[in-house]
Amino acid sequence: MKQKLDRTLGMYSALMISIGTMIGSAIFVLAGTSYATAGPGASLAIFLAGIAAVFTGLSFAELVTVVPKAGGGYVYVKEATGNNIIGFICGWGFWLGYAMSCGLFALGFGNFVHYIFPFIPQMATAYVLVVYVAFTNIRGTKSSGNLQNIITTVLIALLALYVVVGVFHIDMGNQKPYTPFGMSGVFNAMGFLYMTYIGYGLITTASEEVIEPEKTIPKAILISIAAVIVIKTSVFFIGSGILPWNELVPGMTDTPMIDTAMKIGGRFGGYLFAFAGILATLSSINTAVMASSRTSFAMARDNRLPGIFKTVNRRTKTPVVSIVATSVIVVVAVSIRDLEHISTVTSIFSLTGYSLVNVALIIFRKKSPELERKFRVPFFPVTPLLGIGVNLFLIIQLAISDFIALAIALGVIAAGVLYYYLVMPKLKYATKGIATVDIPEIREERNADRENEIIIPVSNPRTAENLLNFGRKIAAAESSTTVVPVKVNVIPDNLLTISDYEAMQRNRDGDEAVIALLKKYEGEPGIKPVLIHSRDIFHAVMSVVHKEKNPLVLMGWHGAGIVKYMYGNFTYRMLQEAPADVGLLRIHDKNAGKPHTGAEFKRILFPYGGGKYSQMTAKVVNRIAKAYDATITLLHVIDHGEDRAETEEYLKGSIERFDQPVEIMVCEGGLVEKVVEFSAQYDLVVMGASLDWGIQEMVTGLRTDRVVDLAECSVLIIKSYDLFLQKKKLRGLLHKTRRAIHQ
Repeated sequence: MKQKLDRTLGMYSALMISIGTMIGSAIFVLAGTSYATAGPGASLAIFLAGIAAVFTGLSFAELVTVVPKAGGGYVYVKEATGNNIIGFICGWGFWLGYAMSCGLFALGFGNFVHYIFPFIPQMATAYVLVVYVAFTNIRGTKSSGNLQNIITTVLIALLALYVVVGVFHIDMGNQKPYTPFGMSGVFNAMGFLYMTYIGYGLITTASEEVIEPEKTIPKAILISIAAVIVIKTSVFFIGSGILPWNELVPGMTDTPMIDTAMKIGGRFGGYLFAFAGILATLSSINTAVMASSRTSFAMARDNRLPGIFKTVNRRTKTPVVSIVATSVIVVVAVSIRDLEHISTVTSIFSLTGYSLVNVALIIFRKKSPELERKFRVPFFPVTPLLGIGVNLFLIIQLAISDFIALAIALGVIAAGVLYYYLVMPKLKYATKGIATVDIPEIREERNADRENEIIIPVSNPRTAENLLNFGRKIAAAESSTTVVPVKVNVIPDNLLTISDYEAMQRNRDGDEAVIALLKKYEGEPGIKPVLIHSRDIFHAVMSVVHKEKNPLVLMGWHGAGIVKYMYGNFTYRMLQEAPADVGLLRIHDKNAGKPHTGAEFKRILFPYGGGKYSQMTAKVVNRIAKAYDATITLLHVIDHGEDRAETEEYLKGSIERFDQPVEIMVCEGGLVEKVVEFSAQYDLVVMGASLDWGIQEMVTGLRTDRVVDLAECSVLIIKSYDLFLQKKKLRGLLHKTRRAIHQ
């Protein structure tokens, strides 16, 4: 079954993903450690760290166009090196590095909460946060992505306010000496501050959901790095200008930047900055836990970690074991309470992984020069070599300055190597019954030459098979027609889960019965099922509709009560906005037929008024009649006193529109009552619907909901597409005119 991810993330969302992750740890957690290492030169260190991040950021920007898969750095290195020991070490480092960075965020969160509520211990809050984040990730976070964007925007606004107001409170005397520990102190701080820029790598995990990723992601990476460099450098510079740097080190205060905010805005300024810190660290730890657990999940999928890591809870659709394992590592990092060593070890892991990403770019350029690259790293190979050189230089600086952290990092990497050679060959696959199928690489298909496609959005197992059988029957009678069933798995509109594609593939929020049904038809000639993972059902289905010529969209009827009040929902929007003929089908029990053959519509009743909508609907009726070799009855209900003979003559002139035998029926009475009365003699009633069909609206003279509910056979409502009448303003004008005439 073809699977795809719906592209709904634009430039702003991509920027918020990156900036929201990068903005948290340096300013709100590591500021004190940075000043203790480099003095006022911490602002230079954070600036240089950002410049160094650009080199590797460019490599990410090209690789995302070469490897069209979610997963980020681990996937790039794995694909480039053939998934050997180098790919494993990269994934090992990213997994543990992301997890350990969460310890920094948790400790920072505890500090800010303790500042606002002094009676709450810092460590207690940190542990509670870890448990809370683990629980919400296991449960399946469904927070709004728009809310996440708002939080990041508010953070940027607060920091901009801090910078603008802080400029007027700077004492340049506090900046002297600027580098009290020399450039070695600046480079040491640069080493652990570099890891605070790793957020741009998370954009690449969203590559399959970003609109025009080959253009959007490279721009987002460069813009976000530039923006964060300016923000962090400005905040660090102003912070050490407002208060002497030696008053901001860990031995003197646990809340250095809050102290500077209080100097600017008093107690209120301190609380405001603490609140910003709470939001920043909460956002960052959620993202980092998700990234770490999904890295271990991906490694288990590749049989690089025990199969239990890729088990997915059937109810929550989340990799529970991976999340729990990450949370345990976070608890250990929090318990250590050593920001300097934690940040250094985390940086060594990140620097190692990012060095390998630059190597992956060089490998791809050499072994696959023919691959299309919508973005190319400038000044190749100088740029990736500079990225490797800078990363290795910073690793050496960290090793010199913190031998303990280096020993810990090397020990963990050595443990990974031993695991790779001694344990990994004995790994077993995941627990039986857990789906572990990869999402295949997506290649967009262009269907410019295909016409009359039948697109069937399926979600309800009670109507799915009937719709599919109906569509297949029509397509079988038309050699050039293909049935395209579309199943949309709705994923949370949440920036925290964009890298969780593998988990989404486990039928997240989907109906297993429907997916099993589509798999049954997979490979059958003339039918091409599509599974789309998207935040927006309408957007996802429309992305398929727009690729076809003259499509017919078939959907199931879900009850008149719903239809009356469905303004704005999926069905209503498809009827009003889809550039296609749209049909709503209700299968009556007597027409259900056998499960594998579906209903047999041999006699079709078509209430025909002769107007534009009836004429457009006639084309669809003709297709159905040809498919089922059916007889069509044109029904026209006249008012008392209307000329029956003239009406019959007019209807006879319409017979030529149809290829199948046509009967004519003219009678007096109420149209709804007559259609319902005659329906027992037919297999299918087809009614044309106007474009302004909806709440309490008349459709070709009858209420469709009453007919569908009361008819003693199956009913199909057809809204035919008209480019001219589809325009909303014109429909509104015609609608008002019609109402004025009837009043």
